Amino acid sequence: MAFPVPALLPLIEDLLFEVQWLEGLILVTDSQSPAFVSKSQVENLLLRLCKYPNGKIVSQCLKKSINKRFTSKCSYKPVLLLHSNGRFWLGIMGLGHGKSKLTKEVSHLNRCLKLT
Repeated sequence: MAFPVPALLPLIEDLLFEVQWLEGLILVTDSQSPAFVSKSQVENLLLRLCKYPNGKIVSQCLKKSINKRFTSKCSYKPVLLLHSNGRFWLGIMGLGHGKSKLTKEVSHLNRCLKLT
């Protein structure tokens, strides 16, 4: 599944470069401006997500995807594109290589999203 807003990719890549050694995720809302959410802020984000349409589903998928990401610091981060109408895209983006492990994680996310 391709990223739905290709114009944002350079902004996300710049942010990934800046935060590559930090633990967290990238969030893009209707403002179309990517923001870094640190590990310490994730629980609050998950609670806020439940207020959105389909929020519980998004929260569950995101929680599953970030649990593994926080076990090691790396440049790959979960990316959540969230619209106020409840539509969302969840994936993993990064700067480095190591596609075999990443491919497994992306496949897992795709299976989670098919359940919704």
